Amino acid sequence: MNQASAVELLSQLEGYHSIEIGDARALPMQMYTSTEIYERERDQLFRYEWICVGREEQVAKAGDYFTFELADEPVVVVRGEDGKLRALSAVCRHRYMSVVSGSGNTRRLVCPYHRWSYGLDGELRGAPLMVKPTNPNGSACRLPEFAVETWLGFVFVTLDPKPAPLSSKLAGAAEILAPYGFDKWRVAVAYDEIWPGNWKLGLETALEGYHIDGLHQNTIAGLMSSRGGHRQAAAEQWNCFRLDINFEHPLGAPLKEVAQAMGGADAISSPTVTVYPNANISCSPGQCMWLTFLPAGIDRTRALGALLVCPEEYARIEQSAKVRAETEATVELLNTEDSSAMVDLQRNAHSRYAVPGVLNEKEACLLDFYRYLAAKLGTQVA
Repeated sequence: MNQASAVELLSQLEGYHSIEIGDARALPMQMYTSTEIYERERDQLFRYEWICVGREEQVAKAGDYFTFELADEPVVVVRGEDGKLRALSAVCRHRYMSVVSGSGNTRRLVCPYHRWSYGLDGELRGAPLMVKPTNPNGSACRLPEFAVETWLGFVFVTLDPKPAPLSSKLAGAAEILAPYGFDKWRVAVAYDEIWPGNWKLGLETALEGYHIDGLHQNTIAGLMSSRGGHRQAAAEQWNCFRLDINFEHPLGAPLKEVAQAMGGADAISSPTVTVYPNANISCSPGQCMWLTFLPAGIDRTRALGALLVCPEEYARIEQSAKVRAETEATVELLNTEDSSAMVDLQRNAHSRYAVPGVLNEKEACLLDFYRYLAAKLGTQVA
């Protein structure tokens, strides 16, 4: 295969601005394999965009925290003793080891290397066998802090030092999702795994309903089929498609009452909203699957998310060990089906016979995403 340069690939991206869905094709294969493109995505997208990283209930109490890596930066989201939610660098100011990993609850962030400790506000509290260090200008030594916002119960973080407010970017998406009352929804099943493929491949599957009758033919295709899918709306930072719901299906029956109470379009269909660059919220009445695709390399992705459910559905699941086990198994199976596509697509991106195919009209949200990539990545390569 002839290797296109990053300039050539970005030039091809620009072409999506002037083409419609009937003539649009999938991304060039090298968009998933080029080191230059991956580094540009890191620098232009993941170091500046708002990234969905968790739910507020994960950090509800003082000392609750969870960690992740964003554009090569280790970050911890933590609830302070003052009740404030913060996103802090997890890199110690002494010899740059991580001060915390995983998730849990703590009173201090303590580096395991030399036991430097930081308060939940990021300020250095102790440096064993040393006079308490300060910055060169004499100010207090503290972990760098990043902007954090919440939206519909989701936690978003950006590394951008001067970000535009998140809520203004997502106003239209919030209106579509308003009937669901996500602020009160709970995590029924958490999900956090490494998928072997490029992050865009994971998101692209989530961006369209055309794959459902294929990948999910033995699981949810009877509940929401490819045939009942259509694009609803798109904006600079998000898009949305809807899928018709079959309440005669065993998975749909428990949700019928919830759907009828919501009314309108949500009584017969459900939205899937994608927040660029990498978060997807796929709804059904009383339930949704949220996934964020965090790049961990060109061909490795951290799929982070959860099955979220309304209070009534949460109570139903928690009342029965059998229902809980079945729910967990369904989530695992659905994500395994989706990840199988990522694995195969990433491998075949190196094939001499892999060429971008024409997009189906039910993949219209892919074209929205490609235009977003073109706008954010640009054509000028340093």
